[in-house]
Amino acid sequence: MEAAALDELLGGSAREREESWRYSRNAIRALTQQTFALAAPDAALSAATLERIDLPFTRGRRVVVVNGAYSERYSDVGQLASGVRIERESAQHLAIAFDSDSPDPLHLVYVSIPAQSASRWQAACEIQLHGGRANFIEQHVGEAGADVFGALTSQISLAPQATLNAVLFSDLPDSVSLLRKSQCSVGAGASCEVTHAHGGGRLQRIESDIDLAGTNAACHVRGVFALRGREHVDIHLDVQHNARDTRSEVFWRGVADQRARGIFHGAITVAVGADGADAQLSNKNLLLSPHAEIDTQPVLEIYADEVKASHGATVGQLDESVMFYLRSRGITAAAARNMLIVAFCREVFDGVADTALHDYLDALLVARLPAAGEDVA
Repeated sequence: MEAAALDELLGGSAREREESWRYSRNAIRALTQQTFALAAPDAALSAATLERIDLPFTRGRRVVVVNGAYSERYSDVGQLASGVRIERESAQHLAIAFDSDSPDPLHLVYVSIPAQSASRWQAACEIQLHGGRANFIEQHVGEAGADVFGALTSQISLAPQATLNAVLFSDLPDSVSLLRKSQCSVGAGASCEVTHAHGGGRLQRIESDIDLAGTNAACHVRGVFALRGREHVDIHLDVQHNARDTRSEVFWRGVADQRARGIFHGAITVAVGADGADAQLSNKNLLLSPHAEIDTQPVLEIYADEVKASHGATVGQLDESVMFYLRSRGITAAAARNMLIVAFCREVFDGVADTALHDYLDALLVARLPAAGEDVA
């Protein structure tokens, strides 16, 4: 990849990048030493990939982007609600507008398909919620093969009193790297509720900046990563309280096994004049192997009065006393281990009201649980 293109993707000055990428600098350095050609936008999807993106509860409302470009061949938008508009600014740039209530979720899929040698793609998406309530699903999948580096930037805007329920999840092969940057502006009385579930990939960097710009604006961010092998996921959340009586809740869980590495950076800033803000951040993590690593950075900065705020982070292991109790009831070590991990993570999905989507995420989490006793050299 050309140095100029990489600088544009990473953003900021060299010093800012060095600090921001502190725990992932080796992973990104390895990528910068490769040469990536532009990925083919018309790449064909395998039957297995088509099955993975064919969620029964989003049929007729699915937008598919292959290697960064909108795919008319694989998209299925015949049942979009009348208040949903999708415009293509270019093949790599989508603009989505919700003009009124949209109870059925819009499903946006990004697929990374390898070529014979390393390839890259870049895409952009704008989402505007003009009023009412909208539901949105973003899925990232890929196929194994030569390395693929994907970069997605998203701009999200919520008008006053609007409500957005978004679910973002990824399950990538270890040949795919993903850089996802999102900026969200929340107007007065509006609410942004986001659920994350991430796993897989050579490197995943998820950056999310949320601006609570209007009085009584609110955001609720829940998330989990479940990692194994040598997977590397780097989460950067930045919530800005820029108006009075705003509310934020960040609730994140992390699990890492074998030689995986997870990073969580959660920052909440209450600006001058944002009196009456309520900011809560919780991050808890499980290490399942002596070779795994999780780095957590909770940050809370307050420049206003009459603020309610708290933050906390932990990194620990499974409770051996609870494991012993389950084993004494005849449950195998592997089954007991997975029961505890699922219980630890499952609370993240409590904010997903759609039963079918909730069950799908639950099954995805269970499928990603590392096998007991495995290790990677």
